[in-house]
Amino acid sequence: MQPLLEVKDLKTQFFLTDSVVRSVDGVSFKIYPGEIVGLAGESGCGKSVTTQSILRVVPAPGEIVSGDILLRGQSLLELSKEEIRRIRGDRISIVLQDALAALNPVLSTGEQVADTFEAHNEIKKKDAWDRAVSTMQDVGIPEPKKRAKHYPHEFSGGMQQRTVIATALISNPDLIIADEPTTALDVTVQMQILNLLKQAKEAYGTSILYISHDLANVARICERVMIMYAGKIVEMASAEDIFSNPLHPYTQGLLACIPPLGGDHRDNLKTIPGAPPDPADYPKGCHFAMRCPKVKDECRAGSPPNISLQNNTHHVSCVLYKDKIK
Repeated sequence: MQPLLEVKDLKTQFFLTDSVVRSVDGVSFKIYPGEIVGLAGESGCGKSVTTQSILRVVPAPGEIVSGDILLRGQSLLELSKEEIRRIRGDRISIVLQDALAALNPVLSTGEQVADTFEAHNEIKKKDAWDRAVSTMQDVGIPEPKKRAKHYPHEFSGGMQQRTVIATALISNPDLIIADEPTTALDVTVQMQILNLLKQAKEAYGTSILYISHDLANVARICERVMIMYAGKIVEMASAEDIFSNPLHPYTQGLLACIPPLGGDHRDNLKTIPGAPPDPADYPKGCHFAMRCPKVKDECRAGSPPNISLQNNTHHVSCVLYKDKIK
């Protein structure tokens, strides 16, 4: 199967007055049609900048300096501003974490959903409105004909997020980027949003890139998972393998930080010692070396190899597995 989205050795940097911040430092991955892929890691590891790069909305003074991003084999980096604008919101949509900030307070929710479809299709306003109402019904907004006339502040946080998802779905995109879509929502609403995304994948056949630092939600929704640390993807495998057989010391550390259910674990909570390196001054070798409990001298000497295991389904960047290289 040909990949829907392919990111090749992507590097995105921010050029400051006295330094260069290497937010995305050589990221490569593929997303195939009809799958949900998770991108997880600590805050500040480069997840959101990766999605901004895919959409070509990296804010100044940021710049994509090298690599490529292919959508069904077409390079998005070679497109003009007008060409990429036609793709955003149509073939690639995004669901942001702050739904209220993503919605225009002076337009009704139905208008905003309809405007997205109207912007990419030659269609009458009445037909766009009818499609918006239908899509709002698809995402579980009750009484959509009535609620489409309401404004964002009249919706709960969960309903606001459903509206944002309707906006993302209305053009039947190839790919939805869901960037921390359950932030600030209570647990029951989080589950509703996750179930809605899975249902949307089945109903619309769209692929989803799910961005989060919440590993529990990643485990609930994703089929494959990529673990990102300090601008690089350090491990990539099926969700089952990531959570049952983590190979990279960083992935192992992240999972160890999840407190077990039951009992009082306040005095037994685990953490990863230290802090991520400054993206303006990454170390020469492995970016995790200064925090790694299994560090070796060679980890600081050069970048770790990218090693493929389990019939090329589990990938890890770590010298601990160099004897597995075929």
